[in-house]
Amino acid sequence: MKISISISLILLSMIVVGQQVVDPSKLPFVLYKPSISGINSQNEISIVMVFEQGLKVILDDKTFKVVQFNVVYDCHSRSLFDFTAKRYLGDKVDAKDDFLRKRILAGDLMDIVNTVIEKGGVRYRMKEFSFTVIN
Repeated sequence: MKISISISLILLSMIVVGQQVVDPSKLPFVLYKPSISGINSQNEISIVMVFEQGLKVILDDKTFKVVQFNVVYDCHSRSLFDFTAKRYLGDKVDAKDDFLRKRILAGDLMDIVNTVIEKGGVRYRMKEFSFTVIN
């Protein structure tokens, strides 16, 4: 089931109009995961922090640059397949992003998927990363 969701997310990641995007499914895979600035050791971030600073993808290895990533948002119907994925270029979702502000609630489980990173002109895809938004 997780494989079918991952395949769906990969397909969703390729549907972006008017942006220079990279198809993550065609890139070599690296085994470490990204993280989010401001996250605690239990992979939680406060909704206040998200609304103040946005979401910034951070990497342990600073020699890599984040090219793009997808955020998977819960649509709050409590249905297993009710989610929305949105692609962001660069390493950050701005705190003022309307989509972010309208989609995020305390208690949401969110995913960072299809993160594309680059080093020396070579691009790679990273593992997905999940975290919880708390009060």
